[in-house]
Amino acid sequence: MFDKILVAVGGDDATFEPVRAASRLACQLGAELSFLSVAPPTGDTLGEPLYSELLEERLGRTETVLDQARRVAEGEGATVASVDELEGSPAERIVNFARQGGFGLIVVGTRQRGRLQSALLGSVSASVAARSEVPVMVVPERHLASPERQPE
Repeated sequence: MFDKILVAVGGDDATFEPVRAASRLACQLGAELSFLSVAPPTGDTLGEPLYSELLEERLGRTETVLDQARRVAEGEGATVASVDELEGSPAERIVNFARQGGFGLIVVGTRQRGRLQSALLGSVSASVAARSEVPVMVVPERHLASPERQPE
């Protein structure tokens, strides 16, 4: 059931607690991990060359975060099967990717926002959990992104 685990990795302000939790679980279950990062579409209304510059900058940051996530997972002893990046509505893309890929579990992080912030900004983790047909594990993220181990 949990032989394939999808880990939704946030942007450059993400922490790696969800990655660590999913990696440890994958090792215990003999499962493989896949990472997915979903960014809102880069609007092309800005025109060139600003659009291309912003897109390249965002893709570079995302690639760095995904590479760090892979290193963290492999450091925990997990097998990383794939690393993907998509654009669109994060919750919708995560749930669809999990369904199409036959994943048995989705792991997402949550930022511990207050009620007002969550109401205004929405919560990707809550939306994924509400829409998903497979179990969703929500892992609290700590502040300060760092691929190194943070004290527990």
